[in-house]
Amino acid sequence: MRKFLLTALIVMVSACMLFAGGSKEKASTSADGSLSGTLTIWSMLTQTERATELENLAREFEAQNPGVTVEISVMPWSGALDKLMASIMAGNPPDISIVGQGYPQTLSESGGLMELSDFIDSIGGPDQFLGSSLSVLSAGMDGGTYAVPLYITPVVAYYRQSYLDEAGWTGGLPETWEEYYEMCKAVTDPAKNRYGFGVPLGDNHGTKTLWCFLQANGVDLVNVDEDGNWYVDIDDEDYAAMVETYEYLYKLVRDCSPEGITSYTQANVRELVGQGTIMSRIDTPEIYYNVQALDPDNLDDVKYFKVPANKEEAYYMGYVGWAVPTAGNTDLALEFLKFCYSGDTLSKFYASYPYAMFPPMEGLFHSESYQTSLPAELQPMVPDLALDILSKSNAIALANGPFPYAGEIEQTTLLGSPLVRMLTEGISAEEAVDQVIEDLNGLFE
Repeated sequence: MRKFLLTALIVMVSACMLFAGGSKEKASTSADGSLSGTLTIWSMLTQTERATELENLAREFEAQNPGVTVEISVMPWSGALDKLMASIMAGNPPDISIVGQGYPQTLSESGGLMELSDFIDSIGGPDQFLGSSLSVLSAGMDGGTYAVPLYITPVVAYYRQSYLDEAGWTGGLPETWEEYYEMCKAVTDPAKNRYGFGVPLGDNHGTKTLWCFLQANGVDLVNVDEDGNWYVDIDDEDYAAMVETYEYLYKLVRDCSPEGITSYTQANVRELVGQGTIMSRIDTPEIYYNVQALDPDNLDDVKYFKVPANKEEAYYMGYVGWAVPTAGNTDLALEFLKFCYSGDTLSKFYASYPYAMFPPMEGLFHSESYQTSLPAELQPMVPDLALDILSKSNAIALANGPFPYAGEIEQTTLLGSPLVRMLTEGISAEEAVDQVIEDLNGLFE
């Protein structure tokens, strides 16, 4: 826990140096119940389509509340957590902020986020949220709820049917790890610049693929004791399962991926999938944006299936939500969120960027306005496949509950670095697993 506390202290000191204090004018409610005031929102949704739809939600809320003005500031994810923490420490945060995985755990420790259990109850209660979307994204170290899921994104395995046909593959869709390897190996032909599999080992997104396979092999990595202290939770069985996972992925990447894969970022791999160099990738449906841009005539050739399980079905899920800082206009913020979660208000928002944003609540999956707005490629996924995957999904190192270092695990590519060393330095799977354990333990010193 020392590393977290030190980081928080540094951020607080920086905030005091960089920001002047002072509170903003609070929103007010008139005698007739009408709202007035300015609502500020920080959004990291930089893509034009969903940024536009978020603006549309703001304008609709303003139309229903003539005394309210909604101001949205759009910024990249890079550095957003530090900016948000600094604004909280300075006493001048936004009224609402988009947050990602790990944000609520970190920010709630500062005392700067509103606990939202009562709000969750007011919009239908926690049971309506899919899988671990509420507990993973929102739970603070004290067990409170500090964010409301905005959208979630399932991860599945993608492939090109024509490549399998050309390779004479008759094994059907893989149901085991070995079948997946054999399928990817069957289409790999360097002479044609065609490879069966790709994973971005050059950035944190490769970690998500490894986490899918570790969970599918029954490995959770960390746990928390009765005093709330996190520790590495790997027994002999888990250790053997981790070794098996790294040996398998080493073989899959070595035999079925292009040279240079150890330095490829997600953007690199998605581009190669989009242009057809890489046949299969474990990813979110966002991969369709790349295919649309680079090979639109073959969009219907790209299909998907659930990631094969070795011991159990387990998947990675992307999480994004809303948080409400305590120093902001909390009443107005909660009214806006209540507006967003009423009926199918958010359906158009999800439809604006459909490959990356799926509703966090099952009820919205069945909304007619949402269903009819989906592109044809997603129709087979929604709702049954997506609901099944999302109900079994978890995030990196969060299988047992909130984990404040989740973001650090991703950013340091803690799970991916050992696999890179296997491929480039020839270390064994046992040495790779030992590195994971050592690096994990380093987070708790």
